[in-house]
Amino acid sequence: MKKVDLEKRIAELAAENNATWVYAGGTNHDKFKLNGTVIMIPRHKEIGEILAAKILKDCKKALG
Repeated sequence: MKKVDLEKRIAELAAENNATWVYAGGTNHDKFKLNGTVIMIPRHKEIGEILAAKILKDCKKALG
């Protein structure tokens, strides 16, 4: 999955649930905060499907 597509999907999830989705910096990974939960996304153009699924699962868990 492309990184930009993953970030767009998470932003859509946040918008659907009236949640905050804020960039919080990072060095080797991009760090975002989703309703106060830190979500780390590697800085690669492509992210493996298994990792992308885990990141989305973590996001859904943060949303309740």
